[in-house]
Amino acid sequence: MNKSQKPVTCIGSGAGFAGDRVDPAVALVKSGLIDSLGLECLAERTLVPAIKLRKENSKKGFDPRLRTRLTPLLPQAFQRNCRIISNLGAANPACAGEEIARLANELGFKKRRIAGMIGDDVMGLTQHIKWNKPITGQANLLGAHAYLGCKLMSKALEEGADVVVTGRVADSAIFAAPALARLDNEGDALAGALTVGHLLECGGQLTGGNYEPIAGSTKRPPLSAQEYACLGYPLAKIFADGHAQIGLAPDTPGIVDKLTCTLQLLYEVHNPTHYITPDLILDFSGVRFEQIGSNQIMMHGARSKGAPPTLKVAGFVEHPGFTVDIEIGYAGTGALMRAKFAADVLRRRVSLWPGMETQIDLVGVDSVLGKCSRDLRADPVEVRVHISAACEDTFAAQSVEDEVYALTLSGPAGGCSVRSERRARIEVLDGYIEPRWIQTELIWSES
Repeated sequence: MNKSQKPVTCIGSGAGFAGDRVDPAVALVKSGLIDSLGLECLAERTLVPAIKLRKENSKKGFDPRLRTRLTPLLPQAFQRNCRIISNLGAANPACAGEEIARLANELGFKKRRIAGMIGDDVMGLTQHIKWNKPITGQANLLGAHAYLGCKLMSKALEEGADVVVTGRVADSAIFAAPALARLDNEGDALAGALTVGHLLECGGQLTGGNYEPIAGSTKRPPLSAQEYACLGYPLAKIFADGHAQIGLAPDTPGIVDKLTCTLQLLYEVHNPTHYITPDLILDFSGVRFEQIGSNQIMMHGARSKGAPPTLKVAGFVEHPGFTVDIEIGYAGTGALMRAKFAADVLRRRVSLWPGMETQIDLVGVDSVLGKCSRDLRADPVEVRVHISAACEDTFAAQSVEDEVYALTLSGPAGGCSVRSERRARIEVLDGYIEPRWIQTELIWSES
């Protein structure tokens, strides 16, 4: 492996979720170090409101933060010929492309080419989807979106797109697309680029966010609150054979080392030897990270197991009724004891309604770890009792809320600060479809 070769592209990670910070992305573009910026802004949960918005208005359904995110980014990117690739299109990438073109024009940038990539919406192909389990009863399939790969995004960039906006694509594909056309013609080269994409897809999670070093495992101190507040996002120089240099821009707060990279490599990966993406099945077992400088890592060793026979589909199933989440607080002397009594009262009351699925816990005591929670060393002075219930209709949801409010008068002393929330009962259903059924297309817009 010749590591003296020049990188074929340098891409930065500007977002790891829909509501991520904007300023780290702007800083990356202004650094002049990158030629492309990936914005990963679409989770399965954020597709559902987008699908509903598109149903109400055929011109909507893209990320509602699109203008907020791109208004400070587009001028910096256009001035530096830095391409932007993002799944901000959500359920309507074609109209997202039109909106981006309008925004570019408003910002004073003419003749900028925006490519909207469509084809991930497979609601019209449900007869070809094999679901993991059947959709039964009164459940309603709201939408179905297949995870697409990087090839058409790469084609758009090669045809001169300044911005590529997509719907549901694999997160890793967003970051591999700028490199694809310049990689060596072998599977392991693309495997390396996709592995880089997997590392970069969560933004600040690679650069020290969500990271607490084990005592004695590193000589570096943890980040300060000020450093977290100004955390830099990662960039990667990708080489033709798929190896890559991953790091931070100079003088940028954060940590990029073997541990942060290893943690992100294994993030959401059930089998490191068989990680399935739309483009390739990846084998991470040979991946190695070499520290080559301060906040600079060299990555190599990703391997390909070939293309997968099917593409994953995310189906969004809405069940009748609501999920309700309600909390009531207890504070002061004996707060824990009173909260435990209140939880026991709720369990006895909801047991009168057979068939209702509920979960009751104490926030700050056992709401996250459940039965694995450790015994408290001292009683907390504030505790919140939480109940979550799957309710078939409005009457059932109101009944659960009323039971919690009843604790303020007919329960242990001091119940207060009741908070209640209702939301639709949405289930994400996994399915699979053969690629041959999917027709993808680029819809071009120009400012």
